Amino acid sequence: MIKSELMTLWNVESWTVERHGVYFISRWLGTNRLENVGQAFQNLNISCTDYTEAEVLSLPMWEQLYIQLDKLDQLAQEIIQKEISQEESVVLTLTDIMLDKSGCYDAFALGYDIGESPAGHLYVLVSFDENFTAQQDVIYETL
Repeated sequence: MIKSELMTLWNVESWTVERHGVYFISRWLGTNRLENVGQAFQNLNISCTDYTEAEVLSLPMWEQLYIQLDKLDQLAQEIIQKEISQEESVVLTLTDIMLDKSGCYDAFALGYDIGESPAGHLYVLVSFDENFTAQQDVIYETL
């Protein structure tokens, strides 16, 4: 895929190539946001840690990921909700897609900023393999 195609597909707002990877911000319109058109678009941070720009552009997953993102988001939220206490009311908003050559997120992870917790600012990740199958373990990180 050429850069302009990827940028158009993902509605890229900014594109940064750094020594440690490629990072871009997409303006994403999820189908579950259509009921509130004023807030329908949201920024989605996409980080490709330890990838070169050529490697990012050569990844075959971009179009399929874009097409399936709403479904993957819904699945990830269901997995997270099973882990969170039923007493807590948490609104989950997809904020990040993370790829890392180390494989720590398998093929990629979807990230959600949960907010403040007793342990600090909580961030939750659900990882997916190259077949877009969710791993059932939720990764918790505090910032």
